[in-house]
This record gives sequence, C-alpha cells and structure tokens, in this order.
Amino acid sequence: MTRRSTPFVLVAALALPLAACGDDPAPTSSPSTVTVTQSPQTQEAAGPEQQELTTQQIKAALPTRDEAPQGFLVDSRGFDTTSVSKRTTDPQSCLALYMSTPAQRAFDKEHGGDSASIRFTHQKEEPGSPSISIAVWSYDAPYPKEFFDEAGAALAECHEHTTQMSPDGSPGDWQADAIPTPTVGDQSFGVRIGRPDVDTGIDYMWVRSGHNLIHARMLTGYRQNNDSRLAKYTQGIVDDLKKTP
Repeated sequence: MTRRSTPFVLVAALALPLAACGDDPAPTSSPSTVTVTQSPQTQEAAGPEQQELTTQQIKAALPTRDEAPQGFLVDSRGFDTTSVSKRTTDPQSCLALYMSTPAQRAFDKEHGGDSASIRFTHQKEEPGSPSISIAVWSYDAPYPKEFFDEAGAALAECHEHTTQMSPDGSPGDWQADAIPTPTVGDQSFGVRIGRPDVDTGIDYMWVRSGHNLIHARMLTGYRQNNDSRLAKYTQGIVDDLKKTP
C-alpha cells in the first residue's frame, strides 16, 4: 500500500504576527524539558486504535465541524496529508522535530497507507489567522518508537536552527521550545517552533498509536498556551478509534 511521503510544511503565514485564539487559556512560559512521553506499558498493535486504518475509519475519528474550537470554522483549504516534504534544516538533526528525517521519509514511502485530516481556522480571510489542523496517517507496520526518541533528543541541539521548506525557498532562522505534552496513545511529543520576537509560532503535537501517527498542529502566538487543546483533539481521536469495529 502506497501513498504520500512526509507532509510537514511550515506555512508561509508563519512570518506574520498572529492574534490570540478564541477561547485559549492565559499564556504560560514554555518549559525547558524534553517532552516525549510514553505509556508505562509496552504497546503492541493490539487495540483497534493501533491497527492499520482505512481512510473511512480515519475520517470517522476526526473532529467534526461541531467540535471546532470556539470561533473557528472548517477551512476548505484543508491540510494536505499527501505532499512530499523537501524540508532541510541546519543542523540536519532538527528534521526530527518535524518528523521528517531521511529515515522517517523512507519509512513513510515504504509503509505509508491511508490518511485524512481536517483544518479549522479563525477568521480565515485574514492572512496569518490562527488555525488548527488534525491529521492521521496509517501504516502497514508499527510506527517506529525511535522517531519519537530522536525528536526529543533533537530539542537540545535545535533550540535555534535554520530551516528551508524547499530547494528554491529562502532559509529562515527559527526557535524551538518544548511545550507541555501529556501521554496520549503509546508515545507523544510536543514542540513549538517559530519566532518569539514577532510572537508567532506553530505548535506541533505528535502521537504514536501502533500503526498510526496522529498529529495536531496549531498556528498561534508564541506566548499562547495550547497544550490542553492539542491534547483534547489527539486524545479524542485515540478514544474514537478504540470504538472502531
């Protein structure tokens, strides 16, 4: 089963200041600790939420328009789960923060199956408006635990790094900070990447659940606190997938 390669694209709107998001809680400072969390028990692909999924099963577990954050609407532009990443970073190890290392891209190409996503945006007509995208990619093999371990290890080296989205793109200097990340699924990792000097960033939360990679990404202000929202949507997908027949 084949489909896309790594889809993780940092949107151009990141260069613009972002307003506060709907009903976000008050901002908090980012912790300095690495935020990879893992279930205390060894996880095998036993439960339905850990099995390889079809597109129909994934779409059934995604949040609906009624579950959008307050003040957010479904964004018809969506979130592309099939694009092929051409991102580069300096140091190269920082690709792990985006789940886009050469090893991860190779795994994606060899084992990738179905995927689906939904995107909600606040005042989507305005460039740089806050948005949240929730996506699931399913594979014909368990998603490797070491990819999450590498992401956690990379934070120490990648607090400041340069990234370029494509060979023709312009490199940019970015800052990466840990964000609070509860244990969801088998393993979870969270990071904020952006520009604190202009109060703009993207929060990434990744969750491994057997054969599946679950992702919530939020375009936000750099001082905004979004961890409860990211956890809500990723945990909601895991909970819904547990009910998959």
